[in-house]
Amino acid sequence: MIATLLRDLRDTLVSLKLTVVLLVFSIVLILAATLDQVNLGIWAVQEKYFRTFVIYWQKGDMTLPIFPGGYAIGGLMMINLIGAHFYRFKLGWKKAGIWLAHIGLILLLIGELVTGLWQDDYNLRLDEGQTRNYSESFRHVELAITDTTNPDTDTVVAIPENILTQSETVQIPKLPFTVAVKLYLPNSSLHMQNSPSMGAPVTATQGAGTRIVAAPQPMTYKSDDRNLPSAYVELGGTDGPVGTWLVSTMLEDPQPFSYGGRTWKISLRFARHYMPYSLTLLKFSHDKYAGTEIPKNFASRVRLSTPGGHDDREVVIYMNNPLRYDGLTYYQAGFTNNDRTTILQVVRNPGWLMPYIACSIMTLGLLIQFGISLFGFVTKRRAKTVADNQGQTKRPGGIYPLIVLAAAALAVVYTLLPPRQQGDYAIAEYGHLPTLVNGRIKPLDTVARTSLLVLQGRQRFKAPDGRSLQPTEWLLDVIYRPELANSYQNFEIVHPDVLALLNLTTDMGAGKKRFSFNQFVAGLAELDRQARLADAVEVPVRSSFQRAVVQLRNNIVIFQRLQSSLIAPGVNGFLEKLAQFDTLVSAGAAATTARQSGQPYDAAAAKALLDMSISFTALESTGYLMLVPPPNGEATPNAWKNFGSALLAGVQGGQLQPAAASYVDIGLAWRNYQPGQFNQLVREYRARLDATIPTFMSKCDVEAGFNSSQPFYTSMVLYVLAFLIAVFSWLKWPETLGRSAFWLVALAWVVATLGIATRMWLEGRPPVTNLYSSALFVGWGSVGLCLVLEAVYRNAIGSVAAGLIGFSTLLIAHHLSLGGDTLEMMRAVLDSNFWLATHVVTVTVGYSATYLAGFLALIYVLRGVFTKSLDKDTADSLARMVYGIVCFATFFSFIGTVLGGIWADQSWGRFWGWDPKENGALIIVLWNALILHARWGGLVRTRGLMSLAIFGNVVTSWSWFGVNMLGVGLHSYGFMDAAFWWLIMFVATQMAFIGLGSLPLTSWRSPMVTPRTPAT
Repeated sequence: MIATLLRDLRDTLVSLKLTVVLLVFSIVLILAATLDQVNLGIWAVQEKYFRTFVIYWQKGDMTLPIFPGGYAIGGLMMINLIGAHFYRFKLGWKKAGIWLAHIGLILLLIGELVTGLWQDDYNLRLDEGQTRNYSESFRHVELAITDTTNPDTDTVVAIPENILTQSETVQIPKLPFTVAVKLYLPNSSLHMQNSPSMGAPVTATQGAGTRIVAAPQPMTYKSDDRNLPSAYVELGGTDGPVGTWLVSTMLEDPQPFSYGGRTWKISLRFARHYMPYSLTLLKFSHDKYAGTEIPKNFASRVRLSTPGGHDDREVVIYMNNPLRYDGLTYYQAGFTNNDRTTILQVVRNPGWLMPYIACSIMTLGLLIQFGISLFGFVTKRRAKTVADNQGQTKRPGGIYPLIVLAAAALAVVYTLLPPRQQGDYAIAEYGHLPTLVNGRIKPLDTVARTSLLVLQGRQRFKAPDGRSLQPTEWLLDVIYRPELANSYQNFEIVHPDVLALLNLTTDMGAGKKRFSFNQFVAGLAELDRQARLADAVEVPVRSSFQRAVVQLRNNIVIFQRLQSSLIAPGVNGFLEKLAQFDTLVSAGAAATTARQSGQPYDAAAAKALLDMSISFTALESTGYLMLVPPPNGEATPNAWKNFGSALLAGVQGGQLQPAAASYVDIGLAWRNYQPGQFNQLVREYRARLDATIPTFMSKCDVEAGFNSSQPFYTSMVLYVLAFLIAVFSWLKWPETLGRSAFWLVALAWVVATLGIATRMWLEGRPPVTNLYSSALFVGWGSVGLCLVLEAVYRNAIGSVAAGLIGFSTLLIAHHLSLGGDTLEMMRAVLDSNFWLATHVVTVTVGYSATYLAGFLALIYVLRGVFTKSLDKDTADSLARMVYGIVCFATFFSFIGTVLGGIWADQSWGRFWGWDPKENGALIIVLWNALILHARWGGLVRTRGLMSLAIFGNVVTSWSWFGVNMLGVGLHSYGFMDAAFWWLIMFVATQMAFIGLGSLPLTSWRSPMVTPRTPAT
C-alpha cells in the first residue's frame, strides 16, 4: 500500500498535468499580485504574494490561508521539472533543447530565490561637493544611539526596525542602559504639543518630544512615496528610567543627552549601509529636449576614493550606465534641489548574474527544440509540395491575381505622388517649413495635423462656409487670422456634463459634437475652475467629467498657444507694426537713450518700443511654435527660438532677424489675401533654409510627404479588400481569389513596412517607442507571419487572418494617435539603450504571434460552427498553424521578456521587480507554455487547443493595454475611458467565441466535426 502511494505521488509530481496546474496557479498568482499593486504597492505585494509559501486573507481578527505563494509554486515547479527529467525523459539529441530549457528554468527559479533572500536596495543622496561613505534604505529604519564622548571618534549602536516593532525592552552590551520602545508608528506626522486633538498615548520627557507630538498616519504603498516612522523610546538605567524621547525620521538632527558621565545622541534614521570608500558628487547634469521639460539625460560625475588611496578616480554615472564596484551597483535614479542633488540607487545582489546565465541556457534550449521541429516540418512540407505540384504547369490562380496586384500597386503609387496645389496658395510648400515643437524639428504640416487630431479627433476640417480646408490652411488661419479661427468649430466636446457646463447643446455643434471657441468663451472661467479642481485629483481616480474638463482645458491652451505663436493677443495691427520693426526699434532706442541722458526725446517712440517689448515678452512665454532657426545653420535644436525670443533679440540687435521678418511678410500676405505675394515669399524663405539647414529641410520634406501619402490608411484599405476577397474565395474561385487576396496582403504589408521604416528614419530609433508604434508593429509582425502561412498552405486562411489583424491593429493605432505627435521624444531612461531597443521589438513580435494564433483559432471556430467549409484538411491545417505559431510566440515572447529584464537590470538595478507590465509579459509566456504543455500531455485536443489560443488574445490584450490602466508601475500610461470599455468588449467577444467553440459537435455545421450517424 505504501509503495503504491509513493508511486502515485511520484507519478503526480512528475506529470505534465501537475505542470499545467502549476502554470495556471502561477498565472492566477501573478494576476492577483498585479491587481493588488493598486492598493499595496510593489514592495508589499512582493512580500505578500511572491516571497512566501502561503498567501493569507485577513478579515478582522481572522486569518485564513487561501492560496499557495511564490515559494510554494516555484518549489513545486522545480520538483516537477527535476523529477520529470529523471523519470520521463531520456538523454538524446532530439530532447537536448528541452533539457537545456528546463535546466535554465531551474537556474532562473534559484536566481529569483537568491535575489529575494539577499538583495538589498539603498539610496545615496549627494549634494554637489558633498562626500559620503554610506547609503540609506528607502523603506527600513534603525534607532541610532551614539556615544559622542570621545571628540575624535563616535561609537554608534544601531537597533534594526524588526526589533523596534516588537515593543520589547532590549539590553545591548555596548550600552549602559536598556532600550524600550513604548510606541512605534510605521508612518506618522509631527505637530506642536498644543495642537488641538493631538494628544499622544505616550508622553516624552526629554528632547524635542516635550514640544511636539507624533500622530499616526495611514501607511502608503506607492513606489514613489515614503513612510516616515516615529517612535517613543524609553531608556532605563540602573537607578530607574533615564527618560522618554520622541524620535522620528522627520527630525534631522540627533537629540543629545548625558548619562553616566558620558554624552550621547539618539535618533531614528533610515537604515545605513557603510562602504569602505567614499563618493563625492562633482557635477550633476540634467539635460532636457529643446523647448521642453522632457528629460533627455541625467548624469552624475563623481569621485570614487578609498582611504588608502588605492583607488581615486572620476566616474560618470548616467541613465543605463551604472557603476559596479565592490559588490554594489550604483544607478542614476533621480534628482532634487533644483538639479543640485543627485539620487543614486545602490543595489547589492549576489545573484545578479544567475538570470543572465539561466536565460541564455533557456534561449539556446528553445532555439534548438523549435529549430528541430521546424526543420522536420519544412522537410515534410517540401516533399508534399513537390508531390502535389507534379504535372502542374499553370501558375496558381492564372494571370488575374497579377492584374489585381498591378492595379492596386498603381493606386498605391498614386498616393505617394506629391499633392497638387489646390487653389491659388502654395499651402503645401508652407506646410514643409520647419519648426521646433516638443523637442523635435518637424514640418508645420505635422503640427497642423496632430493639432487637429488632438482638438477634434480627425485631420479633415470644414470651415463654417462649407469649404474643406487642408490642415496647413487651417493652421495658417489659426496663426494669422485668429479672429476667424475663433469661429471654427474644431473643439470636440461630447461629455454631456461639460456641454451643460458651457451652455451648449449637441444641435449647436458641427456633427453634433464640434464647437468653436466663440461658442463657449463665456464659460471659460468656470471651465478653468473645474479643471483646477480636477488637477488636484490623481489621474487614475478622476471621474469621466474631470478627465473631460481637463482634456478640453488642455486643448484650449494648445489652440491659444498656436494663436500666440506669431501674433500677440490683444494688440491691433501687430504684423503691420512688425513690418516697420527696424524703424520703430531704431526710433524707440534713440528716444530711450535720450531720456536716460536727460535730453529731449520722442515720448511716443519710447512708449511704442516699451509696449512692443512687453508684447514680445508675452509671446516668448506663450508661443507654441519655435519657428526661428539659428542664422548660422547650427545643427543643435537648442539654438531654435520662438517668435517672441527672436523679436526680443531683434530689439537688442537693432533689427529683425531674417527668418522672423519672412514670417511677418508671409503673414501679411495671408491676412491680406495676396496669393502671389504669399507664394513668392514662401519660396524665397524656403530657398534660404535649403542653403542653411539642408538636413532638416530634407527630413521635413520626407515627413510632409509621409503625412500626405498616409501609408497606413492605404494599408488599412488594402487589408479590408484582401479580407473580403479571401473570405469570398472559400465560396467561389478559390485559386484565383485566394492568390489575389495573398498579393493584396503582401502589397499592404510592403506599404506598412515602408511606413514603419520611414518613421524609424525620421525618429532615428527602433520601430517600437510608444503604444502607437507598438500597435503598428504588432500588426506588421502578425501579417508577416500570415504571409508565411499563406505561402505554405495556400488556403486563404492566412490572408483572412492578415486582413482582419492588419485592419484591427491599424485602427487601434489611429485611435492612439489622437493624443498628438506619435514621433514623440523618449524619456531619459528609454533613450539610447541597446537592450531596450531589442526588447521592445522582440516582445512585440511575441505579441503579434500570440494574437495570430488566437485569430487563426477564431477562424476555426467560426467556420466550423457557422459554415460547412471546415473540412478535415482545413481543420488539420489550422491545428498545425496554431501549434506552430504558439511555438513561435513562446520563443519570441520569452526572449523579449528576458531582454526587458536585462534592460531593467542595466537601468535601475534589478532583473525582475514584478512591475505590472513585466507581469503582463510573463503571463503571456506562461500562457503559451501552458498551451504547449497541455497539448503535449494530451490534456486538450484540437478544439481545446483553439479555445486556449483564443484566450491568448485576452491575455495579450491585458498585457498590452490593461496593465497600463492600473495607474501604477514604471510602465503606467494612465487610465483611458474609451480604451477600458473597448478592452472589456473585446474580452467579452473572445469569451463568447470560446463558448461557441465549446458547443456540442452536433451544433457545428461543418460535416467533418459532426459525429456520423450509425448505419441502420
